[in-house]
Amino acid sequence: MQHKAIAAGIVMFLLLSTGFVNLSAEENTTIYENNWWDVYSRDKNHDGISDLLIWKLAQGDRFFNPGEARIFVRYDHHPTDYDVEKLENAGIEITYRAQYIDLLSTTMPRNMIFEVANWEGVVMLDDIGKAEPHMADAVPAMGVDQVWENYGIYGEGISIAIVDTGVDNAHVGLDDMDDNQFTFDDMKVAAYYDALQDAVICQPCLPGESLDSGTHGTHVAGIAAGTGAGEPAPDGTPHIGVAPKANLVNVLSCCEGDIEDIIRGVEWTIANQKLVTPHIRVMTSSLGEQQVEFHIDNDGSSAWSQAVDAAVQSGLVVTLSAGNEFGSLTAAGCNTIDSPGDSRLPITVASLDKDLSLAIYSSRGYTSDGRVKPDVATIGSNIMAPNKGTGTGYTSKSGTSMATPLMAGIAALTLEANPDMTPADVKDTLVAGYAIEREILNDDPDAASNNCSLAETRPDNEYGYGQADPLVFVEIAGKIDPDVSVNWSLEYEMEEINGTMVPVKPKLYKNDILKGTAVTANKPTSGGGIQIKFGASEWYSAKDTSTQGNWATWELPIPTDLIVENNQTITLSARLVLENGESMSAVSSFSVIYLNENRPSSVLLEGLTDIAGMIFLPIILLAIAATGYIFTQSRKSESNLEVEESGGDDFVWEDEADIAGQTNLMTTMFGALSAKALTLCALYTAQGIPSGFISYTLIAYLAQQGFTAAEIGNMLFWVYLPWVFKFLWGPFVDNYHYLPMGRRRPWILGAQSGMVITVVIIALVPGIESKIALLTTLLFFHNCFASLQDVAVDGLAVDVLSPEEFGKINGFMFGAKRFGTMVGGAGIGYFIGSLGIAGGLFLTVPMLLIIMCLPAFIRERPGEKLFPWTEGEAVVKPSDEEKVKEKLEVAWDDSNQGWDMGTHTAQSLSVDIGILIALDLFLLLTIGDFAGKIWCHILALASGVAYFLLLRNNTVGQQAFDLAPEKSDIVKALSLRAPLIGMLLAMLTYFWEFLIPVLNVLFIQQLGWTDTEYVAITGGWAVTAGIAGTIGGGIIADKFGARRIASLFAILTGLSIFTIALAEDLWQNRTVMTWLIIIYPFFGAAMGISLISLFMNVTWPKVGATQFTMYMALLNFGALFGLKMAGYFAENFTYTTTIMIGGTCQLLIAFVLPFIDPGQTRRELGNEF
Repeated sequence: MQHKAIAAGIVMFLLLSTGFVNLSAEENTTIYENNWWDVYSRDKNHDGISDLLIWKLAQGDRFFNPGEARIFVRYDHHPTDYDVEKLENAGIEITYRAQYIDLLSTTMPRNMIFEVANWEGVVMLDDIGKAEPHMADAVPAMGVDQVWENYGIYGEGISIAIVDTGVDNAHVGLDDMDDNQFTFDDMKVAAYYDALQDAVICQPCLPGESLDSGTHGTHVAGIAAGTGAGEPAPDGTPHIGVAPKANLVNVLSCCEGDIEDIIRGVEWTIANQKLVTPHIRVMTSSLGEQQVEFHIDNDGSSAWSQAVDAAVQSGLVVTLSAGNEFGSLTAAGCNTIDSPGDSRLPITVASLDKDLSLAIYSSRGYTSDGRVKPDVATIGSNIMAPNKGTGTGYTSKSGTSMATPLMAGIAALTLEANPDMTPADVKDTLVAGYAIEREILNDDPDAASNNCSLAETRPDNEYGYGQADPLVFVEIAGKIDPDVSVNWSLEYEMEEINGTMVPVKPKLYKNDILKGTAVTANKPTSGGGIQIKFGASEWYSAKDTSTQGNWATWELPIPTDLIVENNQTITLSARLVLENGESMSAVSSFSVIYLNENRPSSVLLEGLTDIAGMIFLPIILLAIAATGYIFTQSRKSESNLEVEESGGDDFVWEDEADIAGQTNLMTTMFGALSAKALTLCALYTAQGIPSGFISYTLIAYLAQQGFTAAEIGNMLFWVYLPWVFKFLWGPFVDNYHYLPMGRRRPWILGAQSGMVITVVIIALVPGIESKIALLTTLLFFHNCFASLQDVAVDGLAVDVLSPEEFGKINGFMFGAKRFGTMVGGAGIGYFIGSLGIAGGLFLTVPMLLIIMCLPAFIRERPGEKLFPWTEGEAVVKPSDEEKVKEKLEVAWDDSNQGWDMGTHTAQSLSVDIGILIALDLFLLLTIGDFAGKIWCHILALASGVAYFLLLRNNTVGQQAFDLAPEKSDIVKALSLRAPLIGMLLAMLTYFWEFLIPVLNVLFIQQLGWTDTEYVAITGGWAVTAGIAGTIGGGIIADKFGARRIASLFAILTGLSIFTIALAEDLWQNRTVMTWLIIIYPFFGAAMGISLISLFMNVTWPKVGATQFTMYMALLNFGALFGLKMAGYFAENFTYTTTIMIGGTCQLLIAFVLPFIDPGQTRRELGNEF
């Protein structure tokens, strides 16, 4: 109380003295009643010369050069040419003519000072003093990270002017926006103005072009908008600035000169705020006037204070530091906020420690004219930010200098949330209305030792209006309703730079149409809707293109009246405004490069984005004709088997060791059900469970979160990529065995274990839902094991199934896989809302372990070991051993180890070169996005060199044309026409799956289905229909021929997909759409199983795992290639046309089927096992 009484006494004295001065002036000269110079606290005797200037002159040459002084000549009007000429004629040097405040900066002979003070129009001679600086945990402590995470707002499209010692943009956290050294269209520093040279040095600035004359400005810039690149905190957390996507403008104004340079910098910022791209919306300065004596003269009328007031009046949000004059000192700590922190319109910022108590050094109010200061408080103690000159290093500093740029960054976030906010809105509405009120008496004892507020509680002279609350500021500024959102369909483009694929801003042409999606949560939007802003343009209203009128999809042609410089980077802003503008979504921002020209025509002619259904009619009729031709061809077998003429070898399962009580794959179980059928079906179920979770539940979850079709398709591409490469497993599974446990069983057990382990890892990673890249990587490895299991199971099926069982057992197998898909899709999808991604995946673990028991406890053949440590005996024919031995001897014969390249012909070379070209294209499709085209070509070339060196005179081309000493079994098989056409069919079979993400986006984002509803249909009823189609298709394929049934159901699948497209008027009818979603998977499954039966027919059992796996890999490659094309189709065609293209892909299968002979392989090569 004693401290408070002393403080109150001093403050009362200040207020009374100010009042007496005002009263005296009012009595003597009423003309000065409203003029700042009449009550200027630095001119107590009203002689027109500031007291500080008189004091400095009395110090001799301590502050000025001999015989002269640095003086602001301040007028009661804006200085005219006459005023300039009069000073120059008197021998006074004019060094700066201010544009926004009424003063001239001069170097004046000391003997002229008192004379000039009495000139008409001159109201004050003021000292040009010196400026000095007010010297990863603050972000979460202030709640800035919640703004990033909740609304995706990072300050994009806002430039922050740093009026300070400069900005070192050679530091990796301040050089560019994306921390990618290969991109040059995203420089962090948008401009660099040097006030000492009065020149713009660069605009924008490449790394190293923007300089810092000290270290202070770089540190300040990093707090406001650093990207965090460089050395992280010890726990690995990067030191990211508050608005990491905001641009910076380096206004180097300190500290080699004097305050004239500061005013130059401020006025340059005012004049150029709309000439810099993006526009300068925020100016921050953590500088203060150099203190040379104890004085009470902070009434906001200094030249510097008036300059920053002018900056606010011009439209800039200005943040200033309160100063570090140890405000906690009893009594003496009050009234320590000096120029320019005493200005009236900017936001003056106090400093908090990281425990959110007021820092003991933070200066406090009142001002000498009785105003409450500061305005707001943010963290400023021990802030890690870029260290100038280190390139990657960070250093810790404390002070209101650090708190001020933090508030500037918060201002940038609010301006992105609502670009229409004015400086007055930010200060008077957000800061004054929504800062967290704080009371010094409740604070840390050190900080509470000096209470400078008499009766004020809000604002007060310690915290101002209180502690800044970034999340609330952004929500209030943007009138944000967290239930609604808006998203762009734009994506960063991948461009090859120095051999590396890097993301770059997309190009926007003047004839483009912007598109996107929105979620209204069924809230009314009358009088609102989607609004788009191009940089600093007005808001333009978009068009609702959704079928239900809920803005699920929208578009906006580039406005014809838009004026933007060519090849200019601009920030697009989109918001969803609800009824009457009462609330809206968070603003979604995206930076593009605007080109003031028409987009060049692509390969597709303009106007073909919406293709009429009649164009596809000839394709439908030709497909039907091809199917009719197949049905007119006679079967090759009276017993309804297309492989009747299969050679003299009988397919016989070796059963030399019939050991009683040992269950093996030939054992009959549960009536007529054999152990092999049960095991094969169970193992396919194990593949289906995680696959269903990924294909239905996960992508529906992503669609609900606002991911585009292209983003979902790209993720699925990487997740399922191992299935494309699974043919690499084939030779290993065919040639490397642990025979005591069986030919295939060890591979199956090992792969199944890997599947379980990867799922457990995913389930145990905390917050995996938000770590999409990590989730994609782990699912990629899961599918590596799943694809290995699939290869081993397919090899086992080729080994143990007879041709009479191909259709039926394959039907049961793939039906079981679809059943697993249903369990993983609709089954687990039902719980996804409460369990999340990790919890849902964890439910699959016990299922996979149970299924694993079948291969673990059922032998391939009687007499084999169950496990390596158990008893058993493998049955190996002596004749087989002789063949193996003979092959090994041939392989290692020294006579074959020469470097003879053998004989090549044009045909053989064409085959070999074709294989390498195919490999190059394959690499470009699969890894080209991240590895780059050059590395793909280099890898393909290296593979070609290795191919010819290692195979020498035994290349595939030489083998195909009988130019090699020996033809490998796989080449023998693929040299026939039927297996070759099978490869083309495999690629066509599932290419139509590009429709999966497209239909997800259509139904969930446009038609308004929830992810739960959609998954219940696609992952439940549609999968059930698929199971029925798989089983039924397999049975009738055995009876009527796989080729015939595949052709028939290809037609039906294509027509059912066409029906979805042509029923656009019924898309809002959920009953109709539900049936259509169910029907086409039924037909597609029947077609797919018939084709798989056909692939197994043309597979030679001797290389069963390798050849059949190659078909399955090509089948998956076709599906993945389709997913890769999803974004292209979605961006270039309407939904209707895209769906019809998917149907056409199915019809193409019917064109190819007449050219394949299902029985050719076994007739010509036999059934050798």
